[in-house]
Amino acid sequence: MALKLLPNSALALRKFNKYLRKNVKDQSASILRLWTTQCEFVFAQQLRRSQQIFAHYAKIWEERALRELLRRFRGQVQRHAKGFMLSSAALLTFDWERERIELESVQEHMDDFQFLERLQLETIYCKRCEKRKLIDGRVEGITYCCCPKNVTEMLSAEPNVYTAWEPYIEQKRMITWRQEIKPGLFAYKVYVEYPDVTAEDFLHVQIDVEYRKKWDNTAVNLEVIDEDSAKGSNSHIIYWEALWPKLFANRDYVYNRRFFVDRSRRVIMIVNKSVEHPKCPAKPHTQRVHEYWSYMVIKPTTAFNKPGVSFVLTYFDNPGLSIPKYITTWVAKKQMPDFLRQLHQATVNYAKAKRQNETRIIEFWDKHKDPGFEYPPDTLLGYSTEDFNEAQKQEEESSLQQVTRNYAETNPTSRTLPPSATAKSNVELVLQNDKNSIASGGTTVETCESPPEDSTAPVKHSSWWSYLYSYIYFV
Repeated sequence: MALKLLPNSALALRKFNKYLRKNVKDQSASILRLWTTQCEFVFAQQLRRSQQIFAHYAKIWEERALRELLRRFRGQVQRHAKGFMLSSAALLTFDWERERIELESVQEHMDDFQFLERLQLETIYCKRCEKRKLIDGRVEGITYCCCPKNVTEMLSAEPNVYTAWEPYIEQKRMITWRQEIKPGLFAYKVYVEYPDVTAEDFLHVQIDVEYRKKWDNTAVNLEVIDEDSAKGSNSHIIYWEALWPKLFANRDYVYNRRFFVDRSRRVIMIVNKSVEHPKCPAKPHTQRVHEYWSYMVIKPTTAFNKPGVSFVLTYFDNPGLSIPKYITTWVAKKQMPDFLRQLHQATVNYAKAKRQNETRIIEFWDKHKDPGFEYPPDTLLGYSTEDFNEAQKQEEESSLQQVTRNYAETNPTSRTLPPSATAKSNVELVLQNDKNSIASGGTTVETCESPPEDSTAPVKHSSWWSYLYSYIYFV
């Protein structure tokens, strides 16, 4: 059988060789190209598979490494949880010891009224006729200088710290100066008089942010975000978003506010300075103002609780863009007087609400009843003839005495009183008046003569308990 197949196989082989010589030899180039393409395809496929395998195992080891890292980190956190929490809390707290506004750093502004007197002489009074210079418009009741302009310019003072302030706006009971701090950016100094409001009401209107939301329509958002826990600090961190025209983004401020009361100079100062606080990061829809400061010095005409107050406000802020001069002029001459009128009316309304015993106003007054006007008692409750007589004399002077008697008993105020006569003579005088009124059958009327004031005598701070004595006496 094998012998029969052998000739056939040889024949087939010869035919195959003949076919190859006839066809493959002529198509060898094409076959080579096909073989090369096939090899490239197989090589590319194997390379891609190798890369996939490598990436897969790399991902597995990466996940294992990540899990191992998280496991070790969790162990570290668990071992040091207390320290970690304290460190995290420290990042979200405000360092009051470092950021608190100290009196020594703003002491010079306590003398702003003395600075104002010299500023007026140097900038708005003619040195030849000693009459007022015209600023931007005439105000009724003021006699202005009529000297030739070249004469007034010749007599102008040489440049100094006073003449650096340029008189800018004048209206009734209001004068504004400005000084260029940076190109196109000015600091303003405003002097205003309010003859019908008290210094203590004006102070509370300035620091009551909830009340300001009601009368200031430019305050989009206004809130106290932090408060200094140090006793008597009167320091707060305020967030304020101010409304700007539609073509501009609203400006927001984060500033440190503190107020001081100087009894010897009879002034109150409110200081505001921009600051960074972890609770108030910059917002995307507003423009944060990082350069802002203001100093407001308030001085009563007679006493903190008597009508009549004037103040000097010096402030500067950098809104973060270059505003055309005509716009800043319009804002200063239109918006600033309007705001001051709103502030005056808000103070008048505040005093009315306090007299009407409005709950929120009284609660705010009670919370801030020690802005320097009153102090805790030095001794325990007891009868003191000197305090009694001082309370008798000042009974009508305290603005809080106009509220209900119950509130006056729980939240009394103290005032700086003039020296009185000896305790013995005053008590005898009160008792004698009481006997006379009873003998005459009339209503008992309390009278208390006080000796003439001695301007050279030291100022005496009475205890706030003294305002209870009149009530205790008649009970």
